[in-house]
Amino acid sequence: MSSSVRTIRTMTPLFFSISLLFMGNGLVTTSCSTLLKQANFDEMAIGLINSCFFVGAIISTIFSQSIIEKTGHLRAFGVFTSLFGIFAIFHNLSLNLILWAVLRAGLGFCYYSLLVVIESWLNEKTKNSIRSRVLAFYECVFYVSFACGILILALNLSTANIFIISAAFILISSIPLNLIRINPPKIIKHEKISMPKIFSIVPLALAGSIVAGVLINGFFTMASVYVLMQNFSAKEVSVFLSVAMCGGFVSHIFLGQLSDKFGRRIAIIISCILGLSASVGLLFFKGQILMQYALSFVLGSGIFCLYALSLARANDMLTQKNESLNVGRALLFAYSISSLFSAMIMGMMMKIFGEFGFVYVYIVLLSLLLIFASFVRTVPKEFRSPNIPRNVRTIAMDEV
Repeated sequence: MSSSVRTIRTMTPLFFSISLLFMGNGLVTTSCSTLLKQANFDEMAIGLINSCFFVGAIISTIFSQSIIEKTGHLRAFGVFTSLFGIFAIFHNLSLNLILWAVLRAGLGFCYYSLLVVIESWLNEKTKNSIRSRVLAFYECVFYVSFACGILILALNLSTANIFIISAAFILISSIPLNLIRINPPKIIKHEKISMPKIFSIVPLALAGSIVAGVLINGFFTMASVYVLMQNFSAKEVSVFLSVAMCGGFVSHIFLGQLSDKFGRRIAIIISCILGLSASVGLLFFKGQILMQYALSFVLGSGIFCLYALSLARANDMLTQKNESLNVGRALLFAYSISSLFSAMIMGMMMKIFGEFGFVYVYIVLLSLLLIFASFVRTVPKEFRSPNIPRNVRTIAMDEV
């Protein structure tokens, strides 16, 4: 039995908990836009509510580490999952937009805090020699579980049942770690970080992170509105989102290998071409849901690798590898800030241009990134860092 398989087996309770957590989050995160649109709220209001999720995410980067240091990983996981479930189920109290804004911020705080716990746990328990394989398995768990959570929307459940089921998945996710003996990682004191010098980062990595933040999180929060504005149902929304996740899963495998061989710049250019082609295609197939499913797969293949490739590009360009921590945090900051405004930008564009406003954002940003990437140089192969799968949702583990 290989060492990577043994490591994964020793962390089976953690991966089981992760899968339940991602299923619950997939359902509660993507349901927001669908439910608000069905309640006849306009696109700008939906965008503003969804943006609050990333306000919570940014707050998490400030406070989550100190909570983990005081309580330990296992207790912190229990605290964050309990709060996560409470915030999810409280959506049933009212359709008041202010309440939902607060709850979405709470969801963002808890979700990103849990990812800090999970990924720091994986980081300590995994040797450098097998880290890429363990993280690849982690990626598989994310994509499969998140897609399963999205597919639950296709059951046409009531609003109350959606939030009850999502809360149940989230709360149950803490049980395996508490029933089975598993050693949590050691508590490591982290020094406070000064504001990262974003403008000192390699330009392509910074541009890629900003574009990735807008497009990836804009997709998760506003793609459902795009589908609903074409008079499709929640069932079509869930399939559209799930197919895009499948595309992202496949592209992580192939584009990661391609970037190791030909360079991150080439992989970023290919990602832009895939995403741009799919976006333009969507303009010509309004109302044709089967074609839109196919284009959603291509779009997911293009956009979901952008942040990972940008981070790898930045590490390749470093002359001193001990700078990777600050570079990673700077890219995360750029990614988080652009994520915060992604839903608002798309909501405003859809309010002005209708459902195609969603597509126009992809066409403009991917075109600009493609042009920019075409004018920078490729890093020679001997100077490239090994490709490590990076989750599209959150902080890379070595940056935590």
